[in-house]
Amino acid sequence: MKKDIIILVLLFNLLNVKAQSNYSKLFDLNGEWEAFTNMLKVGNNSLSMFCNTREIFASDSTRFDRMVLIKFDENFKIINETTIGKNFYKPTLPMLTDVLKNKFIYGLIDTTQNNLKYFICSYDSNLNILSTIPVELQSKSQVTYPNNVYFKNNKLYFFCADFTTFVASKLKLSIQCTDTNGNLLWGKVFNNNRCYTNNVVQTKDGNFILAGLKYYGEGLGGDDSAFAWYAKVDTLGNILWEKVLDRNSELMTVATAITKAGDNYFLTGTQSANYERRFESTYGDTSFCFMAKINEQTGGIIWQKRFLYNVNKIRGLNDGFGNFIVYKNGYLYALISHNVNTPSEEYIMFAKFDLQGNILWKRLFQQATYSNRFYSLTPIADGFLICADGKDSTRAKGDSDAWLIKTDSNGCIIPGCNAKDGIVQIINPEKVFTVYPNPAQNEINVSSINVTQKIENLAVYNMQGQLLKSINTKASNQQTINIEDLVNGNYLLIITTDKQQMAGKKFVVER
Repeated sequence: MKKDIIILVLLFNLLNVKAQSNYSKLFDLNGEWEAFTNMLKVGNNSLSMFCNTREIFASDSTRFDRMVLIKFDENFKIINETTIGKNFYKPTLPMLTDVLKNKFIYGLIDTTQNNLKYFICSYDSNLNILSTIPVELQSKSQVTYPNNVYFKNNKLYFFCADFTTFVASKLKLSIQCTDTNGNLLWGKVFNNNRCYTNNVVQTKDGNFILAGLKYYGEGLGGDDSAFAWYAKVDTLGNILWEKVLDRNSELMTVATAITKAGDNYFLTGTQSANYERRFESTYGDTSFCFMAKINEQTGGIIWQKRFLYNVNKIRGLNDGFGNFIVYKNGYLYALISHNVNTPSEEYIMFAKFDLQGNILWKRLFQQATYSNRFYSLTPIADGFLICADGKDSTRAKGDSDAWLIKTDSNGCIIPGCNAKDGIVQIINPEKVFTVYPNPAQNEINVSSINVTQKIENLAVYNMQGQLLKSINTKASNQQTINIEDLVNGNYLLIITTDKQQMAGKKFVVER
């Protein structure tokens, strides 16, 4: 198998696969670093997505990245895969993946580490690259995050930061405008405004609200010298108003993001206990996430809420990023990093909010080796797609395995996860449990690989999603289920542990 090819099993039709556990898939590609980053197109019969891979055995493991496009048919077989960038220092995540028809924008930094270039790429239905056009930007303006490019009235607006040098005092807010062929129409660099943009939304009056961070100190990582910042600009790049959440704000954080929900606008962000030791003098050892509704005309805060308080356990509601919170059918859905004990034990939390900032439910996803990171959240008709990665079992070479989750509308990859809020859904159950024999005749045995993980409940579903039996057991590392009453066929076994974790394993009855 070629290194660049990723075999992805993705289930689109929830009604036909309701009881299956293959709502997620983890990949380890020949010892490489790899991550699914975001979707290009999602359709009824196919899926196209981006993947980044990295040669980890190079002398400099930060180099030699590749960016790959992959397309799958309705049977989840690869139709085509295309490498669009290789042997580069750092490919940026692709941008504008579904706004320009059959086009996307991406950036590449070559191995000199200082030659950043952006391109508009055209492709056909089989992901064949038809043309690649360089984008003309002013000065050293860099798009800091993927969703900082906006398409409006046949123009592309790039909301950037000008990094003349990697020193905060030299950082400048930059707004660039090109046509759809990448020709620069105008560009503005704000020499006295040391800001960069995490994300941008269009307002109902046709202008834009930007959200990100503003620096006051010299270092780009400068402890409490950077504060959350947001501003409104018009289509000519003029700043209409701007706000900073500094020490006088209860929401003083390291960054913020902006989300549009109908005619409502929300700021989100995180304060992280002991994370880069920022703001300890103000908040001590307390972590929290926040959400604030703002007035689009003035930038004033209408209401604000802090939630998910804990000590060194919660960080990253967007972590300042804007593509990790989406609006769907009157609700907000967000991805949140959840630290269990240390930053290396990091789960992915998926939470649903109403438009008053109240959490309605939260789901946790974990692979057996921790350090899980997310890259994008995409709403689809019957649920959500989450692109992510996580370090492999060695955790010694900086390897990571790409993985993708498809949830239902309740945030579940395992039937019944919504029965108890906050339960952990394990995406690689083969690392946690063994189910044998398989195929089975009269009984199946379930064993926990980790002796500290005890089995508390077993449930059997048929492939139509119907619960056939549920057995509460005395917590132990091994259990047996009698299946004499089951006819020949395929079934799904749901295992719940005493640590409030769930995993799904398929088995076959064959006599």
